Amino acid sequence: MTTPSTRPDEAVEASGIWVAETKLRAGSLRLSGALMQNITHIAPAIAAFFFTPFVVSLAGAHSVLAYAVGVVVVFGLGVCLTQLAKNFPSAGGYFTYISRTIGPRLGFLSAWTFIFYAPIISGPVAAFFGFILQNQLKSTYNFDFPWWATTIILVPLVSLMMYLGIVVSVRMIVVLGTLEILIVLALAISGLANPGVGGSDFTVFHPAFNPGHLATASGVALAVVFSVQGLTGWEGAVPLAEETQNPRKNVTRSILISIVIVGVLLIVAYWGQVVGWGVNNLKGLVSSPTLPALVLGTKYWGHFWPVVMFALFTSVVANLIACQNVATRMWWNMADKGALPKAVAMLDPKRKTPVVAILIQFIMAMGLGLGVGLAIGPDVSFYLLVGLTLVLAIVFIYIVSNIGMGLYYWRERRAEFNWFLHFLLPLVTSAVLAYSVVKSFTPFPAAPYAYAPEIVGGWMLVGIGVLYWLHRTGRTEWLTKAGAIVSERPETPEELAEISTA
Repeated sequence: MTTPSTRPDEAVEASGIWVAETKLRAGSLRLSGALMQNITHIAPAIAAFFFTPFVVSLAGAHSVLAYAVGVVVVFGLGVCLTQLAKNFPSAGGYFTYISRTIGPRLGFLSAWTFIFYAPIISGPVAAFFGFILQNQLKSTYNFDFPWWATTIILVPLVSLMMYLGIVVSVRMIVVLGTLEILIVLALAISGLANPGVGGSDFTVFHPAFNPGHLATASGVALAVVFSVQGLTGWEGAVPLAEETQNPRKNVTRSILISIVIVGVLLIVAYWGQVVGWGVNNLKGLVSSPTLPALVLGTKYWGHFWPVVMFALFTSVVANLIACQNVATRMWWNMADKGALPKAVAMLDPKRKTPVVAILIQFIMAMGLGLGVGLAIGPDVSFYLLVGLTLVLAIVFIYIVSNIGMGLYYWRERRAEFNWFLHFLLPLVTSAVLAYSVVKSFTPFPAAPYAYAPEIVGGWMLVGIGVLYWLHRTGRTEWLTKAGAIVSERPETPEELAEISTA
């Protein structure tokens, strides 16, 4: 087991800026950058607009209350992860956390499964946005812009920004994420200020309020579960720890702050859409052939409805950047420690960007976005890959991370062990996640969605095969490095000046 990193004294840290001893570009991000990395990794506009008909079909007007409960659950998950983030700054993220607290082989398998979270969703998200854009342009202007063209434009553009450096990519998501939040909030306020049939007040938060009798107990429960899944992404800054100023403090803060900001935003967004559509006509919202957000945008803003589409555009681009930030740093870290081929750890000498990892991510995004989209349709591939397979992968990783956190404090920091924080909280949140898997596959979905467990399970078996091959061929040096975390040092004036002028 590796030794912990050099940890700066709190009084010294408070009076200066500490950065990681890393091959990456240390100190590139401040708290604001780490925070926006998390927010755009969640993708508020996608979460607020793409899934509205499905969530309302489950919970009716209770959708607002369901999201409120979901935010509480996710905040609990965030608190659990901060217990590791404040101790283990590393670009490896969950690979490092689980390797350090449970064991490197399970850490590898978790990172291997993580491919169904950040790495693979860029292509399907770009393709699905292209699908939405194509349908909207065709129905409104009779102009056919194929969905695959959007993918061909967005994926290379994002990859280029990744290559140009972490400062460029994060500055872009700060701008795009801010615009996204403002537009989502503006539409929600418009809905609350100009309600549809049924009026507008706080009755949507009352458990007995069920206009149209859409909500059932099981439907509301599934809506809560779906809201937990819709808020995933709050840990997007974790793999950027080695490039963040004061990583122990800023990454930890960014996790909790992002959950609160996006959680409140999504509660208000669903509230505004439900009320704006009309609580007495929610069946119409569920059956709408057009995204309800676009319908409401036309209703309130007339010819300026494309502002809503622009919010989706900013959300998609920012989300692609955030996801690729996560994926490329994790792969770089694994390769740097020997768990992946050494070539994947190659950095651009000037920009300190993982060029091979970026290339791999580009190929995957294009292949999955175009290949799978053309094979089964961009909408089907989105719900299969970004929905069900992501759920299975991230639930496994979250639960294992929770277990690792509890074991770490029990074994190595017994004096700090807290029965609520390090046992009850991870136990309850893990139970909610396990329940989410059961509810997501009850009843079992039809093909191709039914293949999600087979896809994830098959990939995990391949990962076990890779672990066996590494063992049989004597490639075991990485086992002693997998849980390694970086040392920290004061940031130099030259580094601060370089980042400020980049």
